[in-house]
Amino acid sequence: MNKEEIKRNITKYIVDFLEVPHDEFGGFPPCPFAKAERLKNKLFIGLYDPSERVFTDVVKEMISSGYESGVFALFQNGEPVEIKEEETRSFQKFLNKTLKDSGLNEYRSICINPKDKLEVKGVLVRGLSPYFLINVGLIKAFGKTHESLKGTKYFVNFPEKYKKYLKVE
Repeated sequence: MNKEEIKRNITKYIVDFLEVPHDEFGGFPPCPFAKAERLKNKLFIGLYDPSERVFTDVVKEMISSGYESGVFALFQNGEPVEIKEEETRSFQKFLNKTLKDSGLNEYRSICINPKDKLEVKGVLVRGLSPYFLINVGLIKAFGKTHESLKGTKYFVNFPEKYKKYLKVE
């Protein structure tokens, strides 16, 4: 599988699922701001292979290319990396510590693991991802997005466990 095919698969997941309004999300798309960011060419889509580069170099390349956010498929030696569901959060914390320790304090990562069982009324949001994805963006943008959804019906169907995971309540 070549890099362009992987990028197409990520884009397909974003366009065909994350950008599409769903009743389960109060009529919002699962990722309500992805479409605008993608259409304005503000979303970097790529791969991260820890056997080739360190994570912070990939993020710095994204930034130097003029992007404020990106989605990276986690691959190693040409193969998708699989991470157990219970290890997702600790891997995300590790990546965020790496960003902070390298001086990229204003950025944060959110990991999207296809093995995650978190669901909204039967919809496995992360489980539909074609690969383990690392979403990197500005902390202030993530916070602003999160806050703007709190007063809507977006979270109404989320199970309590998922709301706690997302720090909604």
